[in-house]
Amino acid sequence: MTLEPRKTCRICNSDQLTTIMSLGEQYIAAYTPKDTDPEPILDKFPLELVRCTASHCGLVQLRHSTPSDILYERYFYRSGINKTMIENLNEVVTQAMSKVQLNENDIVLDIGCNDGTLLKNYQAKKLRLVGIDPAKNMAEFSKETGAHIIVDYFSAKSFVEHYNHEKAKIITSVAVFYDLEDPNQFVSDIAKILDENGVWVIELKYLPTMIFQNAFDNIVHEHLEYYHFAVIEHVLEKYSLKAIDALLNDSNGGSVRIFVKHASQPIDEESEKHLSELRRSEEAMNLSTDRPYEEFLHRCEKLKEQTVSFIKKEVNAKKKIHVYGASTKGNTILQYYGLDDNLIDAIADRNPDKWSRKTIGTNLKIISEEESRSLNPDYYFILPWHFLEEFRQREKEFFKNGGKFIVPLPDFKIIDK
Repeated sequence: MTLEPRKTCRICNSDQLTTIMSLGEQYIAAYTPKDTDPEPILDKFPLELVRCTASHCGLVQLRHSTPSDILYERYFYRSGINKTMIENLNEVVTQAMSKVQLNENDIVLDIGCNDGTLLKNYQAKKLRLVGIDPAKNMAEFSKETGAHIIVDYFSAKSFVEHYNHEKAKIITSVAVFYDLEDPNQFVSDIAKILDENGVWVIELKYLPTMIFQNAFDNIVHEHLEYYHFAVIEHVLEKYSLKAIDALLNDSNGGSVRIFVKHASQPIDEESEKHLSELRRSEEAMNLSTDRPYEEFLHRCEKLKEQTVSFIKKEVNAKKKIHVYGASTKGNTILQYYGLDDNLIDAIADRNPDKWSRKTIGTNLKIISEEESRSLNPDYYFILPWHFLEEFRQREKEFFKNGGKFIVPLPDFKIIDK
């Protein structure tokens, strides 16, 4: 299978697309299948990041689009396995509810509901819970919340088929908005089903934070767009929506949480301050010029050299290295750095569905954290580095026994406590 490169921007249709960096061709499938799984796609697809240089746009995006059925029909990431993510999703719901007046039997919709972790936070309320997600294997978990789960991609049409002309009072889309081939259609559909007084909460990885933290691992086939706030405001305006508040947080290594309402709704003074601060900080970064992206590329190349050199030196000294956390973003690091089973012995992960699988392209066997600890590795190479503090608490015994963490991002470092 080959992918044709996009010739135009996904938002403004400009043909002015300039390359920022390329991570080469990478395998789309993360892990080898088990007996009951469908065969994975074993093709490599390009990971090239480009920027729309049209004066009114500036969207950073992937040059190529991978078919969504390949990406989402079977999905391995589960929100409910990670304590940090559980707390983050609870906060999303709490803040969303503070922005609207909820009444009994109102509809709350989570787009990309995954295993239902976010929806669980509504269970004590007398609301109608609705989740939409195309991953069939996630439905068995999300249905346990008592929510109505629609196994499909979101569209106004799919929502209306089930709820006619009713509207949703709260809509959440966490780590979804940057995965869209047609962001304009998505926003248009949200505007159609959002209650007149409702709120839509978008949370996504924030481009300025990604640049600041050298987080190239966020560049994966499913993340088609890399947004800063100005671009999102531009898209919302086209569909008579507006941001009424925006807050930065540490989720996934640095995200922005944007609260959106119909354009006729008011904005309070405190929220207006948040919006103004975000706009000013983006202007100071000069995101409409080449410089921040060129510097980002240079830092990423230097980090690759540092990390690979250290790992090779330690392996030559007979040290044993395990990866900690099998993740989609981590696969970007492994493949870009060329770290395979010649250098790394195994991957420790908490998700039982991943155990006994191997990473495609790097051939690393995934085992339980307990099994990994019993093998006494000298180092854990931390792929989900944004959960570092949680991992440090979990592995106090590992440190006590002389173990160390290799942390690749945002800066290369070795941690022993």
